[in-house]
Amino acid sequence: MVTDKQDLWFTELEKENNERLLQLEQAMQTKDKLHLINAEKVRKKAEAAADFNAKHPRLSFLKRYNVIIMMLLFLFITVGFNVSMFIG
Repeated sequence: MVTDKQDLWFTELEKENNERLLQLEQAMQTKDKLHLINAEKVRKKAEAAADFNAKHPRLSFLKRYNVIIMMLLFLFITVGFNVSMFIG
């Protein structure tokens, strides 16, 4: 009688374990699919960026260094204003 309960418990435990393993396997397959999709998206973005940079090198330079360009512009405006106030 006791062994029957133990056998039933072990079979239920094995079923539950198999279900969890199946869920884990499905999740890993889904993760692999998502990884492939994301890798393809990144590759396409990199190709598009490389094509854009090849076609428009000056614009890509401006996009890359826009913060530095803006800081230098404001610096020159400030220096110009100070010099004009000093001279005038």
